Amino acid sequence: MKPVFSVAVALSLIGLSFVVEALAAGGSNTNVMVEVLIFSGRPNPTWQLQDTNRLQALKGKLNGLPEAFKEEPAEWSRLGFAGFRIHGGKALGLPDRIRVYRGVIQTGHGKAARHVMDIAGLEQWLIQEAKQQPLEQPIRDVIANYETTRKVETERR
Repeated sequence: MKPVFSVAVALSLIGLSFVVEALAAGGSNTNVMVEVLIFSGRPNPTWQLQDTNRLQALKGKLNGLPEAFKEEPAEWSRLGFAGFRIHGGKALGLPDRIRVYRGVIQTGHGKAARHVMDIAGLEQWLIQEAKQQPLEQPIRDVIANYETTRKVETERR
């Protein structure tokens, strides 16, 4: 009697793994990762985006956003929090790497980099996403302080 029960359990588990794989293939999981640019000398915290609807909406807007500046400001290479980087959006039709910092969306790098104004609200969306992640408290605090600073800067304009 036990061997029959074991076979039934094994078949159920195999069936469950097919369901999980089918869900993953159906798009419920993505390879789009968000990286908090905060550390120098150790890996930055990352998380996988499950809902990429906001990014898909951004896809059509990237080309129509106004230019912020031509060259990356020196302050962008400082130590400490330096925004967010999105990796793996190529499958969605986005640039493979997108950096979002200080109200600007950067695509590409080096001389080919484009810097456009984030009038789409991507930065605030990433801040809200970060709040939902199991990040260490000091990282959460830095992001919260950054959010407050950005709100003050935006209100001054």
